[in-house]
Amino acid sequence: MNPPGKPLVWLRGEIKTPPFTPESRVEAGHLLRLAQLGWKLNMPHSRPMPAIEPRCHELRIKDVRNDWRIVYRIDADAVVIADIFAKTTRRTPDRTIADCRRRLRMYDEAKQEGASPMKKDKKARLERAGWKVGTVRELLGLSKAEEALVELKLILSRGLRERRARRRLTQAQLARLLNSSQSRVAKMEAGDPSVSLDLLIRSLLAIGTTQRELAQVIAHKTK
Repeated sequence: MNPPGKPLVWLRGEIKTPPFTPESRVEAGHLLRLAQLGWKLNMPHSRPMPAIEPRCHELRIKDVRNDWRIVYRIDADAVVIADIFAKTTRRTPDRTIADCRRRLRMYDEAKQEGASPMKKDKKARLERAGWKVGTVRELLGLSKAEEALVELKLILSRGLRERRARRRLTQAQLARLLNSSQSRVAKMEAGDPSVSLDLLIRSLLAIGTTQRELAQVIAHKTK
């Protein structure tokens, strides 16, 4: 069963799995899952790319050897991947911008419809035109363990946000319990990939979550 959220769509033969390190591959997967689920992404992880299209953004993933960029557009029924490339210049190359625009035009022509849901006939039509409708795991080559790690962090982030609100604690109050800062709590609840599993679990325990309740949090699906 595919994870919840909008499907990813990319052009077969042109958009290829990049040679990420394991750490960067998990970070990229985490950020793409946030985009699929409609969570808000901001700098330093994502920035708008209006030079391509109004709804385009780029994810910024720093790897050992390269700074990677994933250009994506958020549609009503999908997250469309327009390019994945290693950033070697300060300015996005004109060729990259042109390629992204070309692929997005091709996608719009292939789907033939507006904001209709991604049903079987629409998916089949896109795949006949050379597009892959798939998952983050398929795009990035995540292992099952890496995919599970990404989903677990998202589940815990959502669980922390919900349980803090249920206990009528502010982010600042939770930060004091953790000897941390309000901005760090905000990152935890926003699903920031820099937040560790250890910190998420300690935060849930700090607000009185029992081991049984923690198991219930983990058992819930991302949404």
